[in-house]
Amino acid sequence: MPTVPPETALRRVLSISAIDGWSVALIAGACTVISLLVGSGIGVIVGLLVTTAGAVELHGHRRLVQGNVCGVGALVAAQVIILVTIVVYAVTNLLRYDEAALLAQLTPRHHDLLARAGLSFADLRPMLKPFYAALYSTVMGVTVLFQGGLALFYHSRKPQIAAALRAWKDGPPPLP
Repeated sequence: MPTVPPETALRRVLSISAIDGWSVALIAGACTVISLLVGSGIGVIVGLLVTTAGAVELHGHRRLVQGNVCGVGALVAAQVIILVTIVVYAVTNLLRYDEAALLAQLTPRHHDLLARAGLSFADLRPMLKPFYAALYSTVMGVTVLFQGGLALFYHSRKPQIAAALRAWKDGPPPLP
């Protein structure tokens, strides 16, 4: 890995954490409200946990802006909260697979679309479980790569961030 000047590493972490923190908090917050409106208890719980992770990331960002290197710990913790929440949600869904419940959610419009495609329920059934498993496996894989990668990125930059913060004598320089 090429060596990045401490100031550059800090600016990158501050930029990424602000964008990611706000994105996570706002999108998960909106999903929480939608889950509440449609009566999905598990959606509300997952949404609240992920929204909280966004707030934790923003808190870590704020601590870094204030010159406190401990903010890196909050940035890493936020990613771990998201990762664990999504993986537990996906594994729970995989373990609770219920073909009958999934098929019961098909509307008359779905039936019509299947008929127009020349498919029947008999054709759909063998594809349902592999698709369901692939969907949740992909969700877990992407989450582990993204959240795990971001947690490692934040953690690996801590020495450079600490050096940049020590170099600030009269407070942090203005952000770009």
